[in-house]
Amino acid sequence: LHLLMEASQSGRIGQTVLLSLICLGDEGKRLAEPFMLGLTVRALHTVGLQAEARALALEAALLAGI
Repeated sequence: LHLLMEASQSGRIGQTVLLSLICLGDEGKRLAEPFMLGLTVRALHTVGLQAEARALALEAALLAGI
């Protein structure tokens, strides 16, 4: 998580995306974990991937049945 936040704050888009995928786990298993999801969405938003961050949050909400 520390590496993810550091990458996003430094504007390293590719590394932020890669670390986000790693943090979410295989098949997005951690999408249901609010803490992990929040950090990942925030990191993507920070590097300018607002649409992707929004899409990820929406997907997580749909998977949660909201």
